[in-house]
Amino acid sequence: MFKSYEFTFDGISSEMYGLHMFDLGDKKQSPVSFGNKASIIETRSNTRVTPIHYGVNYNASPLEFTLVFGTYDTKMLDRYEMQEVSLWLTGHRDYKWLTIVQPDLEHCMFRCIVTKLTPIHVAWSPVAFEATVRCDCPYAYGYPFSYTYRVNGETRINFRNEGSCREYLRPKLVFTPSSGGGALSIVNESDDGREFRLSGLPNSVSDVTIDNQNGIIRGAEAHNYYAGFNMNFFRAVQGDNLLAVTGSGTLEISGRFLYNVAG
Repeated sequence: MFKSYEFTFDGISSEMYGLHMFDLGDKKQSPVSFGNKASIIETRSNTRVTPIHYGVNYNASPLEFTLVFGTYDTKMLDRYEMQEVSLWLTGHRDYKWLTIVQPDLEHCMFRCIVTKLTPIHVAWSPVAFEATVRCDCPYAYGYPFSYTYRVNGETRINFRNEGSCREYLRPKLVFTPSSGGGALSIVNESDDGREFRLSGLPNSVSDVTIDNQNGIIRGAEAHNYYAGFNMNFFRAVQGDNLLAVTGSGTLEISGRFLYNVAG
């Protein structure tokens, strides 16, 4: 049975160019292993059987794969059509979002750059393309999520990290105090009781944004937010995260889940 899939890159669908993903002769979609390839960091010596183990790095290599795509009837592409496709996919200075409209990938997006685009010829005529795609990390991303919770005193929250890898999720937090100022504490009982604590917020503060991925705390009002910070940025383990949140106001948790995909 012939299978083909639409894909989008930088918000533009391949349908705009009459192109779909499929296998063409010996040109096939590359088999992709799960992105979390282990790089073991250790030292071995002649004086001991076991190594001195420092840890494991799963982020040494980003996800990379090949896409093969063309028209349904493999009609010849003229030079102008090839130039349009090349302009769409290549030459970007930053990562772009790629989605593949395939049933088991509908929840995923890839943040990537097309590093190489090669025409595929049949009987001397260009009819399809082979693209090398390099992502910014070993995983695919989910679509953006955002959950808002009302907190008053100590509030119990079960935040579920729906991602499928063991990497910590470091979502963005926005805390809006109910009457200005105050403090916020989040104890993640599922992460060995690790606590994020931000205290000493003046009454003039209307909201605080915590970018846990990049380690940045900021607000609309001028204030040294790090003065009352315990230097533990919030993170979530895979699965359920049982949180004890202490404060008064609203807490928004937003971001993208990470998925370990293969194909």
